[in-house]
Amino acid sequence: MFSTASFNINECIDRFEMQQLADLLFILASLDRLTLLSEIDMNKQRLSQINSKISATPQEASKHLMRLRNAEIIEKDSEGFFNLTSFGKIILRLLPGLEFASNNREYFLYHDLSLLPLEFNERLGELCDSEFTDRVGPLLSYIQQTVTEAEEYIWLMADHPIGGDEYVGGKKLEISNVKWRVIIPRGTDFDETTLRSPPLLTKHKGRIEYALIADSNDIKAGIVLNEKRAGVSFPDMTGKLDFNSGFRSNDPLFHKWCFDLFNFYWNKATRKVVV
Repeated sequence: MFSTASFNINECIDRFEMQQLADLLFILASLDRLTLLSEIDMNKQRLSQINSKISATPQEASKHLMRLRNAEIIEKDSEGFFNLTSFGKIILRLLPGLEFASNNREYFLYHDLSLLPLEFNERLGELCDSEFTDRVGPLLSYIQQTVTEAEEYIWLMADHPIGGDEYVGGKKLEISNVKWRVIIPRGTDFDETTLRSPPLLTKHKGRIEYALIADSNDIKAGIVLNEKRAGVSFPDMTGKLDFNSGFRSNDPLFHKWCFDLFNFYWNKATRKVVV
């Protein structure tokens, strides 16, 4: 089960000696050392091979490697090759989340991902291979493209009604067997009475399944995805979803992050209606 508890850095630091954490952050606070770690992660290498990877003298490169070895992030085998330790592998896998946040610093100054379940904050590194857009037009075009290209399924989630029946289904629903899942708040025009009306049941033939969340404030991401691509938008500082900007990608890790977050809210829904 996903945890929705807030992250408390004080509770985390209590488990370590604060100095150990400070030392580790200092070791990582170097472009040259991060470059060396990336190179060693791809292939084990000798000192002579590593020297050419950074803009440093052989003596400086040796000092960087010594710092990484003293921190037990890398090790040197009997043949002179440098490898990541198991501890180093863990550290390196945690860095993409920080990289993603850092690369999108301006966006995250005005958007609050802490409202998401904790696990998805911890997995932010999975969103690294994505494209950011801050214009409505490209976002709407991407949604349309995602719907048009779907062959197996289309999933949509928003914190407000996303339009009438013709918007949700359209020609795509009429001419294909693509399955739809739509998450919206309860208390909208899409109530159970409307969704279960005979015209919709006849037209859609059970191909659209709605999940009704109790409160729009409980939906903290806007998502569109099919079996190949995904897009996501996040809340602004008022807690409302900002559909004027967001991220999109067909990268498998990005897709998996959006897929899992959608399922989190799908399983949280208080009502599900098939039409």
